[in-house]
Amino acid sequence: MSKRAMTDEAKALKAQAILDQAAEMFHSSDYEQIKMSDIAKEMKMSKGILYVYFKTKESLFFNLLCREYEKRLNRLIEIIVESRIRDFDDFKHLLFTELSELVEHNSLYIRLEAMRTTVLEKNVDAETMLMLKMNLYVQMRRMTTLICEHNALTETEVMDVFQAEASIITGCKLNATLPPEVVDIIEKQGLEGLKRDFKQDVLTTMQSYLDGYRATHQNAAKD
Repeated sequence: MSKRAMTDEAKALKAQAILDQAAEMFHSSDYEQIKMSDIAKEMKMSKGILYVYFKTKESLFFNLLCREYEKRLNRLIEIIVESRIRDFDDFKHLLFTELSELVEHNSLYIRLEAMRTTVLEKNVDAETMLMLKMNLYVQMRRMTTLICEHNALTETEVMDVFQAEASIITGCKLNATLPPEVVDIIEKQGLEGLKRDFKQDVLTTMQSYLDGYRATHQNAAKD
């Protein structure tokens, strides 16, 4: 068994290593199949020590989601700095550039986000959730400030759109996720048209939402 890390730096590194291990296991297994004892075994530590770092399985995977979300915000900030957001079309281009990257290259974030409210936030202590969300809020404010720098949108509008985007990602992912036995029936019966294309669904839905959002706010501005 590995010795328990004592310094704050060592503890932080160990926590990240645990998250790395959980992410690796999540790539090949469903959330329900992964046990804390399995993660502890792979980390060569006792389950008791694992619970020192993460009080619950939900807390562990919520931490993992927040880590991925922070990476996502950093990427968004990088794109914004490179491109500048001067009007709504620039903002829309930013969203679709980043959303396409997200769908194609970060299935980990997509899967975790889809289960955030129904699973992960159900068993996380208030102190941990507040700390993680405050860290993300700081990054979100930085991103929002950059987007609003040229008055293309207000901070409220930016937050509205990103909240809607999270709901769209979750809804489309759940709609596209079929049980293995259903997929098997579809393939055997040649009913390929019943399968959902997650990427196409999420981009099309986001397109419709943004078009409606812009039209609504343009009309409101005229009134």
